[in-house]
Amino acid sequence: MAGQTIVEKCLARASGRDRVEPGEYIEIVPDHCVCMELVWPMHRRNMARVGVDNVARPDKTVLVVDHTTSAAMGTDYWKAHRDMRAFAERNGIASFFGPGSGLRHHILAEKGFARPGAVIFGDEQNIASIGALGALCIPIGPEIFVPLVTDRNWLMVPKTARFRLTGALPRGSTVRDLAQIILRDYASGDALLQHCVEFCGPGLRSLSLDERQSLCACVYHTGADTAICEVDDAVRDHVARTAPDAPFAPVTSDPDAAVSMEVTYDLSAVEPTVTAPPELSNGGPVAAVAGRRITQATIGSCAGGRLDDMRAAAHVLRGRAIDPGVTMYITPGSREVYADAAAEGLIEVFARAGATVLAPGCTTCWGYHGLLSDGEVAISTNQFNYHGRQGSEDAEIYLAGPLVVAASAVAGEIADPRPYLDAED
Repeated sequence: MAGQTIVEKCLARASGRDRVEPGEYIEIVPDHCVCMELVWPMHRRNMARVGVDNVARPDKTVLVVDHTTSAAMGTDYWKAHRDMRAFAERNGIASFFGPGSGLRHHILAEKGFARPGAVIFGDEQNIASIGALGALCIPIGPEIFVPLVTDRNWLMVPKTARFRLTGALPRGSTVRDLAQIILRDYASGDALLQHCVEFCGPGLRSLSLDERQSLCACVYHTGADTAICEVDDAVRDHVARTAPDAPFAPVTSDPDAAVSMEVTYDLSAVEPTVTAPPELSNGGPVAAVAGRRITQATIGSCAGGRLDDMRAAAHVLRGRAIDPGVTMYITPGSREVYADAAAEGLIEVFARAGATVLAPGCTTCWGYHGLLSDGEVAISTNQFNYHGRQGSEDAEIYLAGPLVVAASAVAGEIADPRPYLDAED
């Protein structure tokens, strides 16, 4: 009998079984369920339809206001904020994180919910970033109200696609460049449908936990269900700090575990990459679009709002000024990232360069802030580049890593970041 992969072992534990097989339908008891306010009213309507006003496990429920970072004039998102807070109080849910707390992806990692071997149901798709900590997030959308009220739900066991990483990123390249190369290779096809992407190899160990989270955050757009990484000492040290009293059980793939595909990416071959609109598969070398004038530059989102991203942007912006024709927004992904960036002096760097620092959350990625008008061109670390994502359908959104975005903001046009870096970097 063949061995089991990481995702299969995680799901076997959560289903109370010794082993599971890809394609098999099983019933899962999750470690946590996480919900955000943008779709919270829908969850509440679904609960009302079945006559339920409480959750089965308040201790497993995590509620986060992360897309609408304030109760802004002209919106009614304050209703969802108020209802989510009241629901948490009424149900004894201690894990409620209000406006400005940050993205669920960050909070799950920072507050100790994401631990090796854990299985978490989420109500939005691109939340696989906690896979960097050996935790498995399964996105189930509106169906999340089922495990909220019953503490269980069924799912189909995904196949495993193993992505082996070798080498190390060269000067001027970031993990976001790798993510966009992977999207270029898989976003337009169906090779990864009903898969969990398993990242492993010596190249993975060369990446920080921030970088691993950003990489996993982009995987959903390849068509995969989720992603997970091998656990190493960096993960163990992180979990020991964030959840010292919580048990966890890291698992590894057995040597003889069957995978449906295996590919290798050499990090040392990764170059600064830009994804042109409107498809996520349009990634190519920065040189192919260099010189394109821009009007907006944004750094943030679940794929680009971590402390490593803040540091990278500050490295380019320090002592420089943003082009007068460019508006730049920078969004720390969580309150903790904001505080750490402030402690390191990064917020001052951004302000003196001419950028606007926004409240922690999703903000510009879905157009809550930084709307684009007709003819405007943005370059961003956000997740999507389809027409109309941030306002006008006549605007253009180019996607890139934080170094490219920062260099472009200074140049006023899409630019290779390497000339902006010190020789030793």
